[in-house]
Amino acid sequence: MTSTTALLAQAIQSLADPNNPTFCCRYYICLLSHIEIEHAHIWENPIIRDAPYASDNLRLTLMSLAESMSLLDVLSAFITTNRSREDMAALAHRMEHCECDRTDRLVDGMHAWQWNVTAYCRDPSGFVCRTDTLEALIAIMADLFYNALQLHDHQQTRWPQTRRKCLAGNDETAATMLCRWLDFYPILPLLRAISAAASSFGRLVLVPFLHSAHLPKNLVAILKRGVDSVPADFAGGFDPFGVVYPITIVFITMNELSNIDDGVSEAYFYREYCPLLLATLNRVADIDGKMVWSSNALWEAGIRLGGIVHAKLVLPFDETQYHKRILAYSKERRTMILQVQTPYQLARNIMLTLAELPPQCMNIRCADPTAESMCSGCKRVVYCDAQCQSQDWNGPLPHKKVCKAIRALGDAAGFPVYGNPRLVPPQLDVDEFCRRAKGAVSESAVNAFNKNIIEDDRIRRVVNDRYSARYQRLLD
Repeated sequence: MTSTTALLAQAIQSLADPNNPTFCCRYYICLLSHIEIEHAHIWENPIIRDAPYASDNLRLTLMSLAESMSLLDVLSAFITTNRSREDMAALAHRMEHCECDRTDRLVDGMHAWQWNVTAYCRDPSGFVCRTDTLEALIAIMADLFYNALQLHDHQQTRWPQTRRKCLAGNDETAATMLCRWLDFYPILPLLRAISAAASSFGRLVLVPFLHSAHLPKNLVAILKRGVDSVPADFAGGFDPFGVVYPITIVFITMNELSNIDDGVSEAYFYREYCPLLLATLNRVADIDGKMVWSSNALWEAGIRLGGIVHAKLVLPFDETQYHKRILAYSKERRTMILQVQTPYQLARNIMLTLAELPPQCMNIRCADPTAESMCSGCKRVVYCDAQCQSQDWNGPLPHKKVCKAIRALGDAAGFPVYGNPRLVPPQLDVDEFCRRAKGAVSESAVNAFNKNIIEDDRIRRVVNDRYSARYQRLLD
């Protein structure tokens, strides 16, 4: 009978230096395939029935064996060790080309097992890892990481004893490496591990995740890949762990990262990928409309994210381009920008936006960039001619409702009148602007000014991008 202790001691020693593992991918994949996860209702066991030592009563459990805890420690160190992309590629090349000492009986036994595509495959077609590769090994490590955290949260395992044990040291490095591995291998087990870490450790790892240059790109890419894999003739049967599962796991991860909801900030995380994300979420909404389980809260949160992105980008309310549920959430979110800033703070940001806009006719039906005729009332906006000014005075966003407020706020705060070349407005902080503005314009008048002028999409777009990103302040 094989000695469990001997095999584990050999494996642990071989990973003592995470940069120089002794054995190849096949050895470690076979070893980890013997691990039995008690309380498997949380997730299925990866144990392989025909693994070489299964018949020898080798059962590595996350629950009770001290050796298993030590193995998890070295595996955690392996997956969270700081590596460049070049280091990762070199590691893959080395570990995928076996140079193990096959004269060792235990080592040779591990190599006797041949990968079966059904042996370790819990993800749907199109998301299965390549066999006998570092990708497959990282997938199993990530799933063990995920399961250990799930069991720990249910107080059913002793690992990790501390967060440092789980993340093998520095929170930022560990979170960064999980994201970097996901960029190297965009596989679902890594998403599960990231969502579990965010859920278990909160802000300590959330901020590094939100700082990641890789995570938003891969969340959007995997979501699109999941949507692309849904058959065209999919009729929406109850299938939460079938073809729609990749979509769900992306939404689980997104949900763990989305505790900064002020109407637009959540979209800042996906800043560079918003158009692709929105296009993909349009398709998700169509699929969700077919589903018998369409009340699923995670999918609803994903569709709501589409509304947040639509609102951030200040896109048109066009049902031929955007799903009606996304548009409904966008309309709801457009008003939230008024709730995350004080009235005078929002007025300051609007006035700065007006002062910094490139020369253009303020008549929203025109917006000619060569306009030069200044409004004699407020002296802070321009029009093409008297006709454009007349149209805007009583237009969809009537200038007559804001003209006096613009003049009063501009004069009180020392904003220069419209000129060519334009003068730079004073860079007043919020407190100083509020002090000056309160003496010139009542709060009720400021509220009316804000509600009217923020509906000009040109103004809203700048204010969204520059002033309402609580996400950026969280990271700072």
